[in-house]
Amino acid sequence: MIHVYGVVDRLADLPEVAGLDDAPLELVHVAGLDLVVSKAEPTAEISREALLRHAEVVEELMQASDAVLPAQLGRAFRDDAELEETVREQAPKLTRALQDVRGCVEFGLRAIPDEGPQDVEAASGVEYMHARLGEMHREDSLVADLHEPLARLARATTLHRRGGELNAAYLVAAEDVAEFRRAAAQVEAAPGVTVVCTGPWPPYSFAEGAR
Repeated sequence: MIHVYGVVDRLADLPEVAGLDDAPLELVHVAGLDLVVSKAEPTAEISREALLRHAEVVEELMQASDAVLPAQLGRAFRDDAELEETVREQAPKLTRALQDVRGCVEFGLRAIPDEGPQDVEAASGVEYMHARLGEMHREDSLVADLHEPLARLARATTLHRRGGELNAAYLVAAEDVAEFRRAAAQVEAAPGVTVVCTGPWPPYSFAEGAR
């Protein structure tokens, strides 16, 4: 099986780290794109070791390339022909995505209200609607107070709202990282909510074309 770590641009040299199952890394060229891959035996499930090795390779590629569109662990190709066919079909999308993440890293945010989700046993439909409206209002407040200040400093964002919690990702240009960190520190100090900001990471959340 062929495992893909990412699409790269102007890779100086292949990292000295090995790929999955200690297989050597290879640079392949398809449809004007450069991909870093390795070949390994298929496995029934993804191990923690495989997750860490994949992440290590991607981190090394971030250091050695002008731009990296990281691939998610888990997608593998049977042979060179399948890989080439898939990449050729997605080449325009991959090229645009690679340009979008150029010079950027990803930060993440998770916000959980200290009071937790409100499980209301409503006696009527009216009470249930009031409870849902209250939950939606709390989420709207979190978006305005936590997400939007960070989103203004990002080139692109993702946002998921569920059960009163927020999970977001931010694509941040390298020159804006310091300012983003300062804004994230202020957000983490918000009262009444537990906020965790993480990063910088490779831009996995913004690499849809590589999945």
